[in-house]
Amino acid sequence: MTDTQSGGGAVFFAHGAPTLALEDTAASRFLKSFAAGRPRPKAILILSPHWETDGLKLSAPGPLRTYHDFRGFPRPLYEISYPAVAGEAQVGEVARLLKAGGHDFELDNSWGLDHGAWVPLSLAYPAADIPVSALSLPRDSTPSTLFALGQTLAPLKDQGVLIVGSGSTTHNLGEIQPQGSVVPDWATKFDGWLDEGLQTGSIDSFSDLNSGPEFRRNHPTEEHLLPLFFAFGAGAPDRKPNLLHRSYEYGTISMSYFEFAGQT
Repeated sequence: MTDTQSGGGAVFFAHGAPTLALEDTAASRFLKSFAAGRPRPKAILILSPHWETDGLKLSAPGPLRTYHDFRGFPRPLYEISYPAVAGEAQVGEVARLLKAGGHDFELDNSWGLDHGAWVPLSLAYPAADIPVSALSLPRDSTPSTLFALGQTLAPLKDQGVLIVGSGSTTHNLGEIQPQGSVVPDWATKFDGWLDEGLQTGSIDSFSDLNSGPEFRRNHPTEEHLLPLFFAFGAGAPDRKPNLLHRSYEYGTISMSYFEFAGQT
C-alpha cells in the first residue's frame, strides 16, 4: 500500500479543461474530496504535459507563479491564484535523486505552475500551503523514459512526498461534445486497454502506444497521456493501479484518477 503514515504516494490526476477549477462536475467533486481522510503530504512533486521542454527541468526553490496558459475562458478563471512555494530542501532532494539516477536536468525559475498543475491541486489542496515542485515533460519522452524517471524519484514517497502525474487518458479536443453527451466507444475502449496494461504491472505493455485501440483518435499527440507512466513508475515496486474515479467530460475527455500502490 502507499505510505499512509507520511502522506506520500504516487497518483495520476486528470486535469481536463481549465474550467474544471470552476465547474461542479463529478471530477471536480472527486478532487475536492481527495484529501479527506488521507494524511497530509509533506510536499508535492507534479509533472504536467503543459510544460514541455528540451531536456528535463525542475522548478527552482521559491514562489511559483500561477500561469494562466489558455485563452478565451471566463474572467474568474484568470483571477485564480495558487501561491505555492517550492521548498529548498524539497527541490534539493529531488535534484539529488535525479543526479544519482543519471538524469540530466536544469533548475528553472521562470515557469511556475501551469493549469495542468494548479487546476487539480487547487481543488485537492486549496490552501496552497504544501510545498510544491514541478518537473517538465521533455519533448523526447516515451512511456519507458517517464516510467524510469518515476522509478528514480519513487523514494520520495517514503519521505512524505505525493508524486503526481497530470494529464488525460483520452484527449482529442477536436471531438469534444456538449457536457453530458454520450461517451463514444472509441474512448471507453481505449481506457479499457490502458486499464488492462496497467494491471500487468509492466511498462512493456506500452512499448507501442499505436497498438492501443484508435490511439491517434484518442491522442492526436501523446503529451497528455505520458505523465500517466511517470506516476506508474513512481509507484514501484507494486505498480498496479487503483482506479479511484472515472467520469467523462465534454463527451470524450476521460477524467481518470489512479493511485499507484507500493513503497520503496
